[in-house]
Order: sequence, then structure tokens, then C-alpha cells
Amino acid sequence: MFIIIGVFLSVIPLYQHYIFNPSLFLFLIISPLLYNDAQSASRYWIGRGAVNIFSLSIMLVIATVVFVGFGVHAIFKFIPLALAFALCAIVTPTDASAVSAFARPNKKLQIPFTILQNESLFNDATGFVIFDIALIAVIGGSFSWTMALTDFILEFAGGLLFGAIVGALFHMLRSFLISINDDSPLVMISIEMLVPFLVYFLADHFHLSGVLAVVAAGLVQGMENDNLRLSASRMQLVRNNAWEMAEEALTGGVFVLLGISLPTIIERIFASNSQLLLLLVLVAAVVYTLKLVIRLLWTRYLVWMHLPSNHRWKDSWLMAVSGASGTISLSLAFLLPEDLSYSGALDRDALIFIVTVVILLSLTIAAVIVPKLTKPEENSEKIKPIEQWSREMIMVAMAKIKHEKDYPSEVQIVTDALSSQLHQHKRSKRRERIRLFKLGHDAELKELEQQHRQGNITDDEYKYYQEFMDLSLYTVNFNLIRNILLRIRFGIHIGRLYQDVHSVQDILFTSPLIAEQYYWRQQFELHGEDIKPIEDFGYRAVMKVLRGVRKENGSSSELHEVQSFYQQRHRRLNLPQPQAAVLYQLFLEAFHTEYEYFQQALVDGRLDVEVAEELQQNIIYDEMAYIQNHTAFIESEEPHHFTHKD
Repeated sequence: MFIIIGVFLSVIPLYQHYIFNPSLFLFLIISPLLYNDAQSASRYWIGRGAVNIFSLSIMLVIATVVFVGFGVHAIFKFIPLALAFALCAIVTPTDASAVSAFARPNKKLQIPFTILQNESLFNDATGFVIFDIALIAVIGGSFSWTMALTDFILEFAGGLLFGAIVGALFHMLRSFLISINDDSPLVMISIEMLVPFLVYFLADHFHLSGVLAVVAAGLVQGMENDNLRLSASRMQLVRNNAWEMAEEALTGGVFVLLGISLPTIIERIFASNSQLLLLLVLVAAVVYTLKLVIRLLWTRYLVWMHLPSNHRWKDSWLMAVSGASGTISLSLAFLLPEDLSYSGALDRDALIFIVTVVILLSLTIAAVIVPKLTKPEENSEKIKPIEQWSREMIMVAMAKIKHEKDYPSEVQIVTDALSSQLHQHKRSKRRERIRLFKLGHDAELKELEQQHRQGNITDDEYKYYQEFMDLSLYTVNFNLIRNILLRIRFGIHIGRLYQDVHSVQDILFTSPLIAEQYYWRQQFELHGEDIKPIEDFGYRAVMKVLRGVRKENGSSSELHEVQSFYQQRHRRLNLPQPQAAVLYQLFLEAFHTEYEYFQQALVDGRLDVEVAEELQQNIIYDEMAYIQNHTAFIESEEPHHFTHKD
């Protein structure tokens, strides 16, 4: 998706023929991504999996570069051996984060994913070092095993040591700030955000591996985060959210940049040789296939799984397919020198195109196969999807709150907020929503006519309430222009009614859906009439029809929106003004009920700890959202000046 966005952006003149600076790309994007991955990694599993890290991150990378390099050179004679080595070094770094997004939660396959995450921290650096060595051979035309080995050790070990030292210094600084109670999230996160950039810049300046230095600094910083535990909680929460947003933005930005650059690359290839494109795709397919075969065999026979496994080949296939190329490979490809060319058949653009195809191919295959490999076994209540557990938890809380009969307004606000969570990930269909609103409008109009015929509603009440209904139907289908016009209309009416600037200002910043309800309540009162019993008749008729729709077709996001609208209208016009203290208590009771639900499921053995932790996290986020926005539940109920006439 991000690549497609980038391709569309490339049409804009500003981005036409744009090729990003790879060195700046590594410094600004890759270094913070690696730092965050490292500090989030488990030090426990890194220690236990040191043998696997060495096997996959160093030995497998070297084996892949050598064997795939020789294979590509043998099959495609126009690719020099040194350049084949450089090409293989580019695609060996794996992107575990991208692949993990395709996986389904499966406790039985947790160890393979842990191994993959630890591998991706270190094989990036190995790929960088081997790429540098191969590139020197490509440009210089000569190769020395002794010099290559010496450079490899210096860059690898030197980068780790340097990053660990700098990371420890920042660790001491942050610990000192926490000890003197100066751990403001803004200050602490600003310091932490500077670490990867400073470490990478200094390590690169001293000709060490900047990538490994960043990883080492991240691992040291992760130890501090482990030691904090429940202290500096607010800072940790803000830090995690900040890094999560930064990681999502940076990862997406990588592929947007690729999409922007791709049209220019393809255009250059066509300009040089229009027949070359298909051949380059074939080269990419061969590189990926050979890499996959070596990785499959290596993970099957040369990886320690920590625990006995009765699905060993499945583990190996998962680790093989999950070794997809990603952001690091892309950055390495753009590090190729501009003047790189061999007999006019292969140049920098062609190599970047090959790497791009390998990345897309590996991610596509992973997106198809990984979900199938990680699909949980059926007939197991423990492997119930997290969405189902969450839905059941929310419905239990709603049922508990509905038993509070003494506070109907507050109960309706809480249950409506909980109910909206059940439909938050469903796309609402505008036509269906309009159809349901029209269905409710017709049912209310029919009830209004019946009450009028029976003499329960006067002619004036019938006329004005019908106008109120028509305006409501018009308002629920509003667009931006209608919204503005309605606000102005109600503002003028309120200004005439109250002769009060504050009331006009208040109504201009109130949604027309809310404003019109209070406006018509005031209009009825001014004429010595009461809109409440009329609205109550209509509300009951509408809800009866909507319950029939739900019974026949089931629940939907559109039905929830329509029901919510009529429930809120009924609350504002017929029920008492909600009390902030009661509302707070009911929300606490709802959250407590949700906690009790998944805690009991955990005690009964029906729920895994991992799913329970995710459910708990969701509740915590809901609690924080309520605390930060609790005034909105009261302030949105009625404008401050709207119901008071001086």
C-alpha cells in the first residue's frame, strides 16, 4: 500500500525523478528503527539464543552470500562474481517486524518467532559489513580474504563495543534524572530519541558498524527499561507510545520513498534496454529461490529450538519464509554507487530493481504462507480469537451496567460508549444508514399521526413536532456545508431568543444534531407545550422497528449508529441531566467487570496469559481515554448557556 502511495506521489512534479539519499536514509530512518527493535528485544532470549544468533546472523549470512552468489554467477554469466556477492549481501538482512504483522497468535510457534526477531537484530550488520567488502572488490577489482576478515572483525566487534559504551553513558544519565525526580516524559524521551542518531553518526565517523552500534545501544537501554518495572510508569507509557508511532511512520516512509523512486528506476532501465526488465525479474526470482532453499535447510538442521518440537519442518518452513527482505535491503541497494555499470547490461538501477522485486516477492509469499502456517488448531476454546474475547468482555460489562435502574441517563451514556467499541472496526455503509434513518422516521411519523388522531397531541404540537422530525432527518444526512448553515441558523434563533452573545457563541460550537433538540424543546416550552411525551411516543415506536430489523438481519454498525442517535435524543429530551460523579462510578464499574471476566476465564484455564495481557492492555487504554476525555461525556449533553434565560 505504501509503495502504491509513493508511485502516485511520483506523478507530482516535486517528486518526479526523485532518488533519496541512502546515507541520510540510514541515518534518519534505519538507525531509530533498529534502536527501537533492540531495546524492545528480550535480553533473556538473546542470552539463551546466542548460539542461534551466531548461526543465523553470521554463518547463514556468509553461507547465503557465498552459495547464492556463486549460483547467480553460474546461471547469469553477465553478473560478475563480486557483484553477485554484493547483491546477495543486500537481500540477506531480514525484516521480522514486517513478517510478524502477517502472523496469527499461536503459542506453539512462539520460539521460531523469537529466534527470528533476535536474528534480525544482528544479521543487518553482517549484511552491511559483507556488502562493504564486496563493494570494495567490485570497485577495486581485487579481493583479499585477510583484509576482508580483519575489516569484518573490526567493524563488527568495534561497533558492538562502541554502541554498548555510549548506551551505558545515556543509561547512567537517565537513571540519574529519575533518581532526582526529574523524569519528565518530554525530557526523557527527547534524550532517548537522540541516542540512535548520535551513536550511528559517531560509529560511522570512526569507521565502525553504525548499525551494530545502534543495536548495542538499544540493548543496553532495554536493560534500563527492564529494571524500571513499575517505577516511572507515566514516562514508560508515553515512551512506548512515542516509539510505536515513530516506528509505524518510519517504516511506512521507507516504502513510500521506494514507490516514489521506482518509476524513475524503471524508466531508466527501459531507456537503456527495453528487453532487460523481464531478465531482471528472472534474476530476482532465482536469488529469492536459492536464498529460501538454503535458509530452509539451515534452519532445519543447524538451529537449536530450545524445546522439543513435534512439528520441526513446520518451524523451519516458518523461519525460512519469514526471512523476508525489507527496509535494510532497500537502504543497502541505494548505497550502490551511481557510476556502477558493467558492459551496459547491468548498472545501479538494474540492481535496485532486482532488490525491489526480491523484497516484494519475499513479502508477498510471507503474507500468503505465514498466516496459513500460524493458523491455530481448531476445536480449542483457548485459541478463540482476541476479537471474540473482547466482544464477550464488553457485552458482559454492558449487561452489568444495565441493571442500574436508578440512573437511566448515566447508564445509557456508558452502555452506548461500550457498544460503540463493538463496531469500531466495521465500515459503515452510508446508503444503509440513510435507509434505517428513513425507516425510523416513517415509524415515528406513523405513531405521531395516530396520537394526533386519538387527541393526545394538539394541532400545533403535531405541526411543530413534524417539522422537528423532518429537520432531524435532514441533519443526520448533513455534509460540511449543511453543518455550517445549520449552526448559523440555530445561532440566529438563539440570539433572538436570549439576546445573549454567550448563548450564540455556545450554539455555534455545538453539533446541529444536539442543538436542534434543545432548540425545539425551548420552542415547545415557549408555547406552553411539552415535547417530552411526544418524543417518548416516537422513541418507543422507532426502537420497536429497529429491534425488528436487528432480530431479522442481526446487528450492524449502521443499525448501531441509528439506535444510538435516537437513544441520545431521548436522553437529552426526556431523561434527567447526567451527573459526573455517577457517570464516573459507572465507568469504573464497567471496567472492573471487564477485568473480572477475563480474570475468571484465566483462572478457569479457558484463556491464555498472552491473550489476557492484550485484553488487560485494551482496558487500560480505555480507562486512560476516559480519564483524559471524561468531561466530554457531560459537556456534550447540553450547551452551558442554552437552557438558561437571564
